[in-house]
Amino acid sequence: MKPILLHYYLTNRCNSRCSFCSIWRENPKVDASVNDVIENLKSARKAGCSFVDFTGGEPLLHNDLPFILQEAKKSGFITSVTTNCILFPERAKSLSGLIDLLHFSLDGDCAEVHDNIRGVPSFHTVLKSIDIAIENHLYPDLLFTYTNDNIHHFEGVYKLALEKKLMLILDPVFDPAGSDPVWESTHKSAISYGRRKGVYLNSAHLTLRKRGGNHITRPFCKAVDSTIVILPDNTLALPCFHHVSKKIPVNNNLKAILKSLEHSEAANMQGRKNFCENCHINCYFDPSYLRFPNRLFFESIFSKFKYSYTKYLIYGRPLPFNLLKKSYFSNTY
Repeated sequence: MKPILLHYYLTNRCNSRCSFCSIWRENPKVDASVNDVIENLKSARKAGCSFVDFTGGEPLLHNDLPFILQEAKKSGFITSVTTNCILFPERAKSLSGLIDLLHFSLDGDCAEVHDNIRGVPSFHTVLKSIDIAIENHLYPDLLFTYTNDNIHHFEGVYKLALEKKLMLILDPVFDPAGSDPVWESTHKSAISYGRRKGVYLNSAHLTLRKRGGNHITRPFCKAVDSTIVILPDNTLALPCFHHVSKKIPVNNNLKAILKSLEHSEAANMQGRKNFCENCHINCYFDPSYLRFPNRLFFESIFSKFKYSYTKYLIYGRPLPFNLLKKSYFSNTY
């Protein structure tokens, strides 16, 4: 099976201190080499990847992000970037026309809630960035990572999304080290919100969590088959970013690595390692759903159809040209 998604960690530097993320604690700080990125983009595209998610850290901290996005578009990728918006106002013009799926993190309807989660004052910068983005023909989705503490601060974010005709993504926080940290009552609130116009919630994520996540005796995870993960130091992470058990230097040889015995062994063990028990990491199960024609597959596809119908038909946002060629929809990679 060909991979669908390239997760490219351009940097482990970050100007936020999010409570549910630890990448900002990493040392040493590394930015991906532009030459390595360009070479790996070409190889990943030939391997079958259609989507590239440039992430970090904070991807806007990488000075060459606009050029990298240009090269990704030339290679035929659908591009995705998630940002905390701290640098967005000064970089917006250079990003115009280069990001198909832009996500602004907004975790509450007031500065007190959002800034507490993000660890730095950024709420008002997000609000400012929304108008700047629209002025530059960039139409961000508002990414609301919900927790037990902030779910009741949804309404103000929803009102803003409706006013600006932007999609609001509800994404449940996950714990890479254990079981679902979100209460059932919190998920119920999210499900109720997810029925509203302009709100995207992949219900497959919640069904998976009700089942206890991945189980190593009957694994559902296809992280290795569906996703290529490249770190800032130009290594391939196996089986995934959150549970790296092996880092393989790419050295402009990604094609050979994907056909190597090491990669094949990792694929055979995906979802079967002890740390895979109860795993529910959204970004790896999202592409995994496409590998199984079961309830999770149909729930995920239906959720994505609702997202695409609202964003591109109801709100009239420009449809990424490359998306017209695809047989599936994606937005939370």
